[in-house]
Amino acid sequence: MSIYINRETNMFNRLSILFVIGAMLAMSISAQDKAPTAPLEHDHHTHKHNPAHPTVPADGERFHTDREGAALKLPLEEDAFTFAIYGDRTGGPHKGINVLAQAVADTNLIEPDLVMTVGDLINGYADDKVWMPQMKQYKSVMDELICPWFPVAGNHDIYWRGPNKPDRELEPLYEMHFGPLWYAFEHKDCFFIVLYTDEADPKTGERNFNKPDSQRMSDEQFDWLKGILKKAKDANHVFVFLHHPRWLGMQGKAKRYGDDWTKVHKELVAAGNVSGVFAGHIHHMRFDPQDKINYFSLATVGGAQPGWAPKAGWLHHYNLVTVRKDQVAFSAYPVGAAMDPKAITGDVSEQSEVLGRAMPVRFTEPITIAGDGSVDDQITITIKNPASFAIDIELVPNSKDSRWLIGPDHDHATIPPCKEKTITFKVKRAPGKFDTTARAIVLELGIDLLTDKQRFPIPVMRVTVPGSLRIDVE
Repeated sequence: MSIYINRETNMFNRLSILFVIGAMLAMSISAQDKAPTAPLEHDHHTHKHNPAHPTVPADGERFHTDREGAALKLPLEEDAFTFAIYGDRTGGPHKGINVLAQAVADTNLIEPDLVMTVGDLINGYADDKVWMPQMKQYKSVMDELICPWFPVAGNHDIYWRGPNKPDRELEPLYEMHFGPLWYAFEHKDCFFIVLYTDEADPKTGERNFNKPDSQRMSDEQFDWLKGILKKAKDANHVFVFLHHPRWLGMQGKAKRYGDDWTKVHKELVAAGNVSGVFAGHIHHMRFDPQDKINYFSLATVGGAQPGWAPKAGWLHHYNLVTVRKDQVAFSAYPVGAAMDPKAITGDVSEQSEVLGRAMPVRFTEPITIAGDGSVDDQITITIKNPASFAIDIELVPNSKDSRWLIGPDHDHATIPPCKEKTITFKVKRAPGKFDTTARAIVLELGIDLLTDKQRFPIPVMRVTVPGSLRIDVE
């Protein structure tokens, strides 16, 4: 319903109309409150990617009760399994290794059958003296997995930088410490095939992922692949892993992969059971299905990541693939999203509530504002930890009014259980009126509850500094 109020409508009629609108809105809200269900709201699609899983009736063999009730169905007993895939670790800062370690911790909570990678395992691009300690660090982190993991070679892992470059660059070291450049293995009636996409130009010996001549699969590897696909002809599914998403050809930002993947794609299509092909290198996610083959590019697990649009695939993540005989499900999870329910003990639950309910900030006194609007003072805050665990705090003062000068711009502290910490910030403001654009100073308090094994963040608290805003009236 639309109601239009023109300029000629008198005040009495306007008030009457507004009263009617208000009454109608109240009736609508009241009706919603009394409705048996609430409107469904979501920001994700609800369509199903795959058919519903097969079920069987809940008969007396697998289902047990002494009660009468609605008929239930049981899942079909089958040998389904899950595996994870990690994207690029490299191209970013060295501290990206910590993102990889977090992904390993996440994966151990999920316990897939195995973990695959898509190359660029180490920063590399160096000689053997730099390469060796990076390899050892990467393997030490990955070896914390409680399931097997499988490497894929990328350009960072193979390209030599520096003098005395060997003919095969870092290929011998890679195969000695990580594994073969291409290989395949079987698991639960499925084949996993690893390809190598940084072979050198057969004529010049150059390795360059921006040149099509350096992005061609050798006859040796191609013949091996065709043989493996024949061996896998009776497999339920075939999954292929490589570093460069060569199927992009000249798409996107002119990756200059050329058209060499065409011959590989034809073999994969002819096989008839290739369910997924996975690569990395481009550091963002994209899905490019072709001829009923699912082509996935992964983003990063610690590699260089601008993070422009996390929900559009610019993020650190790992993929999970759930495999059944007749279908495969694909999903992706941000690194760090998995939670360990065993870590949330009764004490953690109770003490996080204590912190969440508390307002542990106390100001010594309000800011003093001079008659001309200037300020040369300090904010003194005492923060009390009411919990029985230690807490880490970060205190950040800010204001939407740029006339405030506050220093330092933040402060950190660790506060033991049931103790206090006093923090001081200097505050200045030049003379001037507090007009309609004036804004107060707000303190943002971030708190992490610390246990022996983990930290638990409490939502950021925002507190207005007393005395930091006044109204000047003419």
